[in-house]
Amino acid sequence: MNRSFIPLVAAILLGTIAAHANPKEPLAARETWSLSERDRLAAAKAEFEALDRDEVINNFAWHGQDGAEGLLIISGQFPSLYGMGGCRRLVHIVRHPGDGGVNATFDGVVCRDWEGKWSVREQ
Repeated sequence: MNRSFIPLVAAILLGTIAAHANPKEPLAARETWSLSERDRLAAAKAEFEALDRDEVINNFAWHGQDGAEGLLIISGQFPSLYGMGGCRRLVHIVRHPGDGGVNATFDGVVCRDWEGKWSVREQ
């Protein structure tokens, strides 16, 4: 193996693990794009905290420092298409000041890879 390739692979893996340990981007990214950075971080933290509980969740609420809030509903785990990791259905309702009563809702399937990182399964 090319020795210059090893540090590159290590950097990519460490970056992936660090991103999971301190999530900054919510899985419901499109639904949270208009939130402040602090509220987006609160949404991401809530998603990963709830998903890592590995249980059915009917009502997991979060509140951001700048007025946004959300509600998570998460199904039980089921196998991924490739048999690696597990998948769960995630519904994330996002409310924020000035949304005019229109609440952005993410409704999709998220899967955990072999590193333990959650990502949205492509439809």
